[in-house]
Amino acid sequence: MAKKKRTHYDKLKTLLFGRDLRVTTGEPYTEIREFDFSSYYPEDKYIYNQPINADKVIDIRDYGADVHNSDNAVFINKAIADAQKTGAVVLVSGGDFVTTTVILKSGVTLFIERGSALCANTSGIGYEEFGAVLFAENEKNITLTGGGKIKGNGHLFGRKPVALSNNTSPADYIDVIEMRRDYRSQIRFAHESKYGSPVIIKNCKYVAVDNFIIENSAYWSFKVSNSSNVSVKNLIINNNRNVANADGIDLSGSSDISIRHCFISTADDGIVLKNAIWLGNIKPMENINISDCEIISRTNAVKVGTETTFDIKNINISNCKLFMTDLYPGSVSGISLEACDGSVLSNVKIRNIEMDRCTCPIFIRMANRNRAGTVNAQSANAIEFSKKAEKGASSEKNRFDMLSQIRDIAIENISAKQAEIPVIIAGFKQKGKVKRVENITLRDINITYADIPETMDRRLFIPEYSREYPEGWRFRNLPAYALWARHVKNLKITNFNCIHPQPTWKREMIMNDIIE
Repeated sequence: MAKKKRTHYDKLKTLLFGRDLRVTTGEPYTEIREFDFSSYYPEDKYIYNQPINADKVIDIRDYGADVHNSDNAVFINKAIADAQKTGAVVLVSGGDFVTTTVILKSGVTLFIERGSALCANTSGIGYEEFGAVLFAENEKNITLTGGGKIKGNGHLFGRKPVALSNNTSPADYIDVIEMRRDYRSQIRFAHESKYGSPVIIKNCKYVAVDNFIIENSAYWSFKVSNSSNVSVKNLIINNNRNVANADGIDLSGSSDISIRHCFISTADDGIVLKNAIWLGNIKPMENINISDCEIISRTNAVKVGTETTFDIKNINISNCKLFMTDLYPGSVSGISLEACDGSVLSNVKIRNIEMDRCTCPIFIRMANRNRAGTVNAQSANAIEFSKKAEKGASSEKNRFDMLSQIRDIAIENISAKQAEIPVIIAGFKQKGKVKRVENITLRDINITYADIPETMDRRLFIPEYSREYPEGWRFRNLPAYALWARHVKNLKITNFNCIHPQPTWKREMIMNDIIE
């Protein structure tokens, strides 16, 4: 329970006895609670009634698919195979069709009619080989459209949260330590039956998604791995906001990506970029354009990281709204830019962004977790499926050590309401060496702090946390409310304003080790 002042006893208790509220035992918890899904759901703004304009159409029902079947995969896959030969469109119409993995093929358009869906089964069995409802690998010219849905049944594959109900009221005091506990008490952490994702696109080229819905994902909702020339527009991802590790759009090692006019409401990161050796990525990723999106996330609305060994560059994010409805606490961050495992993150332009109840509006973090020397493909994600991590590394321990860089970031015209943490920009000091974030421009930044008193939590120093999981909440209750920056080179600030409606013990800005 947040209170007016954290005493020495409170701090010692947090340090020595603070426990994570991850639930690791128990059977799947299947109840859908009030406010698990966002009350704001603008389907008609993004999804439209779409006629099927094609000379050749293959209806999966003509191949044996039926809404009463327990698994329609064999019928749908046969329809797709024939469509690839003839150039036909594959039609899903007439209701909800339960299926195990459907394999997408080159040149095929999958048209799921509005009001119809492909659905994951309720057991999680049958997805072991591919880990997805829709899967494509080494294919090209794939289209997903029609206005219909992929339903993931994500709420069936997690354990009962600690909290008895969802929290819909703000705390009496802003206290980051209690904020994190409150958030994690509401999360449904993975049961071992968790099967995977609604959609996985792997090593593909020229993928188009337009007028499509993903609903109630169990894991990463739309994963694009080692692919290029992917266009996503008029996409809705509407997830249970308490299903652990349910990212929205997950871009991994992929380049030349356009994401525009999408609505995403999810438990984990809304749109996240990753580029890590243990994810099977092999080269830099670049040219990512994100625009005109509304994103609700319990963690980070738009994020680069945390799994980043290879370089990421040329990112443009514009004209988006990042926010939280109904639940408390708000999003961990609005924009999060991270390089912690050896990646060079560069040439990022962000402009015209509205935020509401993103606790940390902007988080820029360089560190040295160097995970490639300690994790492999299995161990890096084992806990996300309630598995035990096996020993092993993805590379020799020094291959990516101390290589992370963040440079050439321009952020402008940001409006953030009800913030509860300052903008954070942080390099790190490790092994006696200081590494600084470089060339950061903040222009026309307007922040209004939440009208809530803050817990007093004075500390003698702020640790580096350079090997810890990077997020805005990691730094706990910082002694600044507008901007806290450390280990930065060439920080340019123009027209930065933060209104704090409450009396506070904090300073407006604190900048340590900032050089030109």
